[in-house]
Amino acid sequence: MRCERREFIGCGSRGLIAAALALLGRSAAAAEPQWAHEWVAGNLHFHTDFSPLELQVELGAIDGLRDDLAKTLGIQISDEVIHVIVFAHSQTYHAYMRNYFPDVPQRRALFIKRRGPGMVFTHANRELAIDLRHETTHAMLNAALPYVPLWLDEGLAEYFEVDPPRRAAGSGHLKIARIAALLHQVPSLARLEAIADLAGMASKEYREAWSWVHFLLHESPASRDVLVRFLQDIQSGLPPGPLSRRIGGSLPEAEDRYVRHFRNFS
Repeated sequence: MRCERREFIGCGSRGLIAAALALLGRSAAAAEPQWAHEWVAGNLHFHTDFSPLELQVELGAIDGLRDDLAKTLGIQISDEVIHVIVFAHSQTYHAYMRNYFPDVPQRRALFIKRRGPGMVFTHANRELAIDLRHETTHAMLNAALPYVPLWLDEGLAEYFEVDPPRRAAGSGHLKIARIAALLHQVPSLARLEAIADLAGMASKEYREAWSWVHFLLHESPASRDVLVRFLQDIQSGLPPGPLSRRIGGSLPEAEDRYVRHFRNFS
């Protein structure tokens, strides 16, 4: 489970670097504070306290994510800078987060944004590639759109956290969604839309949000078009209304189609 929302406190990149260096025992008063390793890839600014060669594959997990989001969702992805901060050790990461973001939950990875650029924080772990794709999806969506409904923000991040070749059929959520479909169980999208904060998002809600995203993206061109138009309206500043209402108006017998989708998807 993750916790990533834009209402958390942000700070400037230089202040962030100085603060992290202070935590690591270096002088934060240096004229040009720097991490051990920093580099730029497009609009992603990476900062690590270890050599990136140690986790080259994992740190490259978000290569192409920007293009994947734009192509799949039909929206323009912003050039806004996103800082990606990766610690070598969980102890250093958690100590930093407790010190500088004491009000946020202690999680393995976080997206934080309020004023200024979005920031992704995490540490080296077995699922680093998944964490980076998930949190950077949040960062890119929240930079591109004036707002994202909470359930959809999480559903999209759950979908795009899987590596591209396995994205459609490789999620761990798929097996449970298939079982639910065999029992003709359809999660209530209206209930998901009513969730106002992350306290209401448990594992079940993450899975259900993923399932509606998967259904919309893969059931048919018509279902994908509903999601694309919804996001495009948000990007253009038009009031989108509830996505459930659009689904009801554009996809006849949507719940039956949802069930057939997961029963038959391979």
